[in-house]
Amino acid sequence: MLIVISGVSGSGKNTVIEKLMKKKKKLKIFSSAITRAPREGEHEKDFYIFLTKQEFEEKIKNNEFFEFELVHGTYRGILKNELEKVEKDNCNNYIRDIDVKGNRKLRKYFSKGQIISIFLEVDDDELRNRLKKRGESDEDINLRLSRAPLEREYKSDYDYIIENKDLEETVNKISEIIDKKAK
Repeated sequence: MLIVISGVSGSGKNTVIEKLMKKKKKLKIFSSAITRAPREGEHEKDFYIFLTKQEFEEKIKNNEFFEFELVHGTYRGILKNELEKVEKDNCNNYIRDIDVKGNRKLRKYFSKGQIISIFLEVDDDELRNRLKKRGESDEDINLRLSRAPLEREYKSDYDYIIENKDLEETVNKISEIIDKKAK
């Protein structure tokens, strides 16, 4: 099964995923490709396959992506070979932060019983604070927040919408959902 976590930039997607992976033994991440530089500690995890823009565009030409998008000047995408790993593994559940358009495409690809999608909601003031703490510039924060209304328009595509005010509470809610729905 695939668990998709989405939300606007700064909603805590990767933090929630990290906590869930510590809590759930049969939960694995599948890597997606991205053209931005790694944040502190990211190179030690398997969240992303970091590519140059040229490498990413070469993979686009070679039809290696299931889906991809250019967001805030950064390419992000799911490689077909990474998705195949998820499909073939009958012993584990997989989790990934996916943007709203990628979620829509994955929900068409997987049958209803094979995917759970969760949208993390956070109000704009809290998002701004989280992005500042992450070291984002005011320009980058405004750019990321400018996309929030578009992302929120897709909330109805999700199985669950969870307000991520308290990290432990959010992780516990998602953990309960996984226990009820997943392998």
